[in-house]
Amino acid sequence: MPQETVNTVYGGNVFSLGSTNTVLIRDGDLKIVHDPSILQLGRYGSFTKRLGELDLKPEDIDMVINSHCHYDHIESNYLFRGKPLYVHEKEVEYCNRLYWPEFTDAFFGIMDVKKVRGEMKISDNVRIIETTGHTPGSITTLVDTDEGLVAVVGDAVIVKEDLLGLQAPSVVTTNVQEADAIASLRKIRDLNAVTVIPGHDAPFCPQDLKQPTL
Repeated sequence: MPQETVNTVYGGNVFSLGSTNTVLIRDGDLKIVHDPSILQLGRYGSFTKRLGELDLKPEDIDMVINSHCHYDHIESNYLFRGKPLYVHEKEVEYCNRLYWPEFTDAFFGIMDVKKVRGEMKISDNVRIIETTGHTPGSITTLVDTDEGLVAVVGDAVIVKEDLLGLQAPSVVTTNVQEADAIASLRKIRDLNAVTVIPGHDAPFCPQDLKQPTL
């Protein structure tokens, strides 16, 4: 996003702490936020301002999904205190190992945690699948739209080159095998989604980009 556009969208509150994609999913009247991102987006009012541009307030959001427990994806959970939070069961345990118990309480403990295991359907057109690799419990949210399937993949695909080259993301936890990350990339590729939204890159259509012959 051009610098001037970032300044406009975020009211001059531009950060160098990451570029996590936060996605609003609407399924009928249901409103879901996927990966609320870093603390500063909520603290400095940028998140609330962006929701306001969509005629929404934090209390209008029905549920939250965390693709995994890294801080840059979950810290603004606090804006949605008490709402249902879908996160893989392994991520709660992993969060305690990675950070400290008070951190887990601050961003998971304030939510109505719904632990994911395997594939889970959460609404008519939204479901969650496991895409282990970046972390032990990384998940992908799949949304059926009129244009086709949209895959919101978190850091299972950090940037589009990960998926196009079937290469393990540049950050893979030490307790997960690189082969698991690549298996998840194949799983995502085989979905034939019309749009893939990575954790830290612009959304893209895999079919529009050249893929390797494997």
